[in-house]
Amino acid sequence: MKILPPFWALIYLALGMTLHSLWLWGGGIRTPIPSLGILSLAAGFSIIVWAWKIFHAVGTAVHPLEETTRFVQEGPYRFTRNPMYLGITLILLGIAVFAGTPPALTAPLGFFITINLTFIPYEEKKMKAKFGEAYLAYKARVRRWI
Repeated sequence: MKILPPFWALIYLALGMTLHSLWLWGGGIRTPIPSLGILSLAAGFSIIVWAWKIFHAVGTAVHPLEETTRFVQEGPYRFTRNPMYLGITLILLGIAVFAGTPPALTAPLGFFITINLTFIPYEEKKMKAKFGEAYLAYKARVRRWI
């Protein structure tokens, strides 16, 4: 967990775009869907900004390794327990769809798997320890992703 989620996103984006380029260089077909890519990018950025503003308004840490001071259930947290990770995933998906090659999907898929298996379980454990039954009730009510 020494590499933070935004850097994981950049690592997977670089990998996905490298594979995308190799695909095209090898004669692979490109079928971009610009409108869907832009929609996914816009949704991702919007969700991240919305969640980030709420965290700052209530004065709790955005950084996943810092101490959580407030249990947020407002805004996008009513629909997903991880809106910032969802937003980053949607941004990576938007770029991949805009690129239009199967290898470009390495970025959102790799990020999703990494975050789902490492950061989210760690954060859920912290939240359970700090907020107990209130967090467990929230966890039962709101899905991890969507």
